[in-house]
Amino acid sequence: VVPIAGHGGLTDAEAHYIRQRQLLYYRDEFGDRGENVTVDPSLVFENPRIRNAYIALQAWKQAILSDPYNLTADWVGSAVCSYTGVFCAPAPDNKRIRTVAGIDLNHGDIAGYLPEELGLLTDLALFHINSNRFCGTVPHKFENLKLLFELDLSNNRFAGKFPKVLLRLPQLKFLDLRYNEFEGTVPREL
Repeated sequence: VVPIAGHGGLTDAEAHYIRQRQLLYYRDEFGDRGENVTVDPSLVFENPRIRNAYIALQAWKQAILSDPYNLTADWVGSAVCSYTGVFCAPAPDNKRIRTVAGIDLNHGDIAGYLPEELGLLTDLALFHINSNRFCGTVPHKFENLKLLFELDLSNNRFAGKFPKVLLRLPQLKFLDLRYNEFEGTVPREL
């Protein structure tokens, strides 16, 4: 363990230590990181989409390293529509069943990364997580979010090249990536 000095700039050893710790939490744009979520067989879900949402949200909860306001403290059990920041609506293709349509965890100061299991939220239209401390990259599995209309990842610590997976989202109309650590050029296709 390298102690972090409380004065001025970081030494090379301290900067190397921080970089190594960051690499434990996420992979680069060439590979997503997922979590192993086991579903308790005693849980009852109202439909398969809610079960998938449970897996996605539990994986995300495992990928959260700090949640100072305890926004995900109630992310327990099969009633995902009652989780803080999770919003359900009738499924677009079947109005008789509910599905997760939105997530809003803005201004939560949450630290962690986005696991690939979030790609299971195929009915998601709104994903707002601005003003947190999420790092890493946007998972390639976001390509499954074909209904995603609004995506706000601003004011976080995402890094790497522009997340080209976002160019494959046919319904995306609102995109905010400001105040992150992306590098390189913005694709012309945007």
